[in-house]
Amino acid sequence: MEGKIPQILKNKIKKDFSLKEISFAKIGGIAKYFVEISQKKELLSCLRWAKKNNLEIIIIGNASNILFSDGYFKGIIIKIKNHRFILKKKHLLVSAGFLINDFLKKCMKYQIKDYEWLAGIPGTIGGAVYGNAGAYSREIGEKVIKVKTIDIFSLKERIYYQKDCCFDYRESIFKRKQEIIWEIFLKKEKGNLKEIQEKIKSYLKERVEKKNYLYPSLGCIFKNIPLSKIKNNILKEIIKKFNPPIKGGKISAGWLIEKANIKKRKIGGVMIAPFHHNIIVNYQKATFNDFLKLINIIKKKVFEKFKILLEEEIIIKNF
Repeated sequence: MEGKIPQILKNKIKKDFSLKEISFAKIGGIAKYFVEISQKKELLSCLRWAKKNNLEIIIIGNASNILFSDGYFKGIIIKIKNHRFILKKKHLLVSAGFLINDFLKKCMKYQIKDYEWLAGIPGTIGGAVYGNAGAYSREIGEKVIKVKTIDIFSLKERIYYQKDCCFDYRESIFKRKQEIIWEIFLKKEKGNLKEIQEKIKSYLKERVEKKNYLYPSLGCIFKNIPLSKIKNNILKEIIKKFNPPIKGGKISAGWLIEKANIKKRKIGGVMIAPFHHNIIVNYQKATFNDFLKLINIIKKKVFEKFKILLEEEIIIKNF
């Protein structure tokens, strides 16, 4: 039996919360506790309470790329929803829970350029930094000045400057830390409002035309493959036989899936999206196991065809 919920969280913590409510794939079981946190004092109180009661903790942003299992999670899921955007003289200070869509509205308001490529990504700024989100040959890590985190166990704050963040393709040091991204300091560059608006509109239009929002999904499932991670003999054979499109020094995971002849595969209620081969969609009351089975089949078939092991870009929470 857990101890008394702190007063500051009394009306915020939900019990036996259905994860389907927050899953972009509309898949998930039940979390014993769920809470949305917007203030630091709430977060610290929640972490102390969870620690005192030996509760496992899962931290999420908008959960747009998380696959939850259909089981019962006995701990607490903490959704970071702090929402500050401060325009400084030389940089932007943005809360981790700030939605990317809202962030772009602020960029338009203050004529801040070079973030337009984020348009249509349904996550938070904190989640984007955590996974070094990218699109159109850009990555959020390029724009980071420093990141403020809170340690889950010691509750101490820490600052990571860009060089400390170990940003790489869809990677950062934060994936290896038991710390919560709380605030991000981002580069600021003034631009022309009309140009910023047009670019955002163009990126959004492209995502809509690609039908990325047609069904519940988690976006791209697998990372593209950097050429540097493919053995020379295998790479030479692939180029010789298939002449793959290479963009930004990477081979598209979607292209590999298409050429492995599994682009129309269905299992249970999930299928490989007909409009994007690196997206799995929930088209008919899919389960976690449906999703996981299709992921494993794709990885197996691509490896058999190319001797390349695909790596998930999404986060899988199996409990």
